[in-house]
Amino acid sequence: MEQGRQYLIEWLSDKQELGKAPAKIEYTFEFDRNDLHYYVYRFKKGLMGKWMIGICGFDGDDMENIGHVFSGMDEYEENGAPELAQHMAQFLYEYWRKQAGGVDIQEVFKQNLKYISQTEVDAEKIARQFVKTETRFFLTVGTVDVPSGKVTVADPLCYLSGEHVIAPVLEREIPKGSYPVEVSICRHDDIGIRMCTARLKIKDTKAVRYELAKSTEDTAAFKAKDGIMHGYPVDAGMMCFIDADAAKNYDKFITKWHTENPGKNHYDDYFQAFFEESDKKLPAYQREGGDFIEWANPDTGERMVQISSGFGDGFYQSFWGFDESGEVCELIAPLVDPDLYDS
Repeated sequence: MEQGRQYLIEWLSDKQELGKAPAKIEYTFEFDRNDLHYYVYRFKKGLMGKWMIGICGFDGDDMENIGHVFSGMDEYEENGAPELAQHMAQFLYEYWRKQAGGVDIQEVFKQNLKYISQTEVDAEKIARQFVKTETRFFLTVGTVDVPSGKVTVADPLCYLSGEHVIAPVLEREIPKGSYPVEVSICRHDDIGIRMCTARLKIKDTKAVRYELAKSTEDTAAFKAKDGIMHGYPVDAGMMCFIDADAAKNYDKFITKWHTENPGKNHYDDYFQAFFEESDKKLPAYQREGGDFIEWANPDTGERMVQISSGFGDGFYQSFWGFDESGEVCELIAPLVDPDLYDS
């Protein structure tokens, strides 16, 4: 219930909707339709405004955002709300089926959420993503400077700066240096262009096995009595590879930028221009507006790479790749499983 409320607030805050969080929002009731469970809310744009209706749907007990968040800004009326909410849910269902060209998008999201949360990956499955076919291709999208030898994988827009930093530093260190980042990409009529696996190449050798990239205990995303949860959350549809010390400098830069640009958003008013420029240079390999950038901190010169996280929000894992000699040759971040569509 609370998770749905937060997703609806985020959706309403988009500049194409209310452009800000609602002044008031309240849970009203819930229902099931098309194998999804929907929560219904009423909200006010301003304190003196009328109540309007919005919904958020989930796949069973999995409280991940699967795109079933919507409001037509219709007035909330007690008698008509149940019927109107049912119509809104059906609209979302048909919209996503149309977007997916008839593919059951709910099942796609569900299967991909399992894929990104797994703690083991098959080396051959990853290798196939970096072989060009009619639907698959890959390219180098930038370089990451790692002067400390310590790597952070995180959501750069939501969790790498600000009050709620969640920037796990990986336990294993690599030789200090600068490394290219590749990304495998799939393109299908059903889902368009999607970033599949981001890969930081440490050595020019082939990975024959992968091992979960564990976070240090003090920087882990989540901690519990029985241990820590490795991986990183994504709430802004973006991931990055960055040096651990450079991540701290990134936080300083973004904090300074907000001080100099009060009331502005560091994606819309700063990073968006970089992504649009990337799109202009390589329009065939990314969606409109851009899916990847190499960015250098203007204050330190340290380079990082940001990449769209496939289907957006979720909890992702990263893995160290080892070559035949047993040495680390790469670090990967699986984002989308292209086998879901090729099959």
